Amino acid sequence: MKLLQLLFLSLSLLSCSKKEPQETTIGIQVFGEFDTHLVDTICASIKSTYGFNTVILNKHELPKSTFVNIKSPRYRADEILKILKDNKPDSIDYVIGLIDKDMSTTKKDKWGNTLKPESKYLDWGVFGLGYRPGPSCIVSTFRIKTPNKTKYHDRIKKICMHEIGHNLGLPHCSSHKKCVMRDAAETIRTIDQVDLLLCKYCKRRIQ
Repeated sequence: MKLLQLLFLSLSLLSCSKKEPQETTIGIQVFGEFDTHLVDTICASIKSTYGFNTVILNKHELPKSTFVNIKSPRYRADEILKILKDNKPDSIDYVIGLIDKDMSTTKKDKWGNTLKPESKYLDWGVFGLGYRPGPSCIVSTFRIKTPNKTKYHDRIKKICMHEIGHNLGLPHCSSHKKCVMRDAAETIRTIDQVDLLLCKYCKRRIQ
């Protein structure tokens, strides 16, 4: 009888105990000669914007298999995404790659067809790219550099937060013109105009 009472008490305690929520962790994967001083800034922005923990992974060289020279020497962002996804450690939830080289992808419509003219969009240079939703994204500093250090840092932080938002399932935001999830619309000026914040509608979608 005493054994049954102890067993019942143990089960009661287990059922009443609260399970701690698992914290989300993002891995930072630096490729090549990326400015490592920016990494701490990006980590701080991830924490303040999403509340996620960050882990800095061992640096790697850009995979040679992702290099193309169609319109100019570039690395295929879509191929890097696949490599990041396939090599993501099980201990982290998402991984963001950081590079200083130019990168590109094929820009497609919602049906998967290459936009016209193909000569323009087959190898389209981008600031960042991420699965929506998915476990990986990639950001390049090549197209966002400026002598204004503050603006440069703001740009890289905004693009990183934007791509992580896509990983979480967020689409481009049309609800608030200052939301960091706004579509860049093929110009860096859009990045400069948005805030380093999710609007209330985007916050609601991921909570």
